[in-house]
Amino acid sequence: LRERLAKLPHAAPAQAASLAGQLRRDLGLDDDHPHWQAFLAAREPHHDGRDTRALLTHHLLAPRDREARRLISRMSGETAVMVAVSPLTLVDMALVAWRHLAMVDRLCRLYGLELGYAARLRLLRSVLYQMAFAGVSEIASEASMQMLSMDLAGKLSTRAAQGLGIGLLAARLGLRTQRLARPLDFSVDEAPRMADLRRDLWQQLRRLDAGDEKAKPRHP
Repeated sequence: LRERLAKLPHAAPAQAASLAGQLRRDLGLDDDHPHWQAFLAAREPHHDGRDTRALLTHHLLAPRDREARRLISRMSGETAVMVAVSPLTLVDMALVAWRHLAMVDRLCRLYGLELGYAARLRLLRSVLYQMAFAGVSEIASEASMQMLSMDLAGKLSTRAAQGLGIGLLAARLGLRTQRLARPLDFSVDEAPRMADLRRDLWQQLRRLDAGDEKAKPRHP
C-alpha cells in the first residue's frame, strides 16, 4: 500500500480516488465514518493526486498522528517513571521489553495494521535496524540534543536519570514504528520531533523528583 500511495502525487483524479478508497479500507474506516465523510466533502472531482494526498493527510491521517503522538508520549513517560521508582533492575528490563512490544502493537493497529507473531517480529527487527543505522545527517542533527539530555539527566536523581534514558529509547522506538506503520510518508514539516517528546519526559521526571524531595522527612 505504501508503494502504491507513494505514486499518489502523480496520479490522475480517478486513480487518486481509487487509492483514497483503498487507504480508507486499510485503515478500517466504514463509508459513514466522520473522517471519511469530511474527506469526501472537501474533495472535488478535479482534484489530482497531489490535492488528494493533502486531503487524506489532513482528514484521515492527522487524527491518527495526534493519537500516536499522545500514545508514544504517555507510554514512554510511564516506562520512564516505572524505571525511576522501581528498585528491581531485572524486573525493570522485563517490563520495559513488554511495554515496548505493546507500544509497537498499538501503533500498528492505530494505522490499520493487524500483526501476527512473525510479522510483529519482522517489524520490530526493521525498527531496531533503522534505529541502529540511522542516517548520518540525523545523528549529526541530534548530537546537540543528546548533549542537552545528558545535561538534563545531571539535574535528576540517579534513578530518574536512568528512567530518562529508558524513556528516550522508548520514544525513539515509538517514532520509528510510527514512520514504518504510517501508510503515507511524513513530509519534512509533518514529521514528529524527538525534541518534543524529550521535553515531556524530562518534565515528568522533574515532577517525580520534586515530589520525592517534598516527601523526605526534614530533621532540625
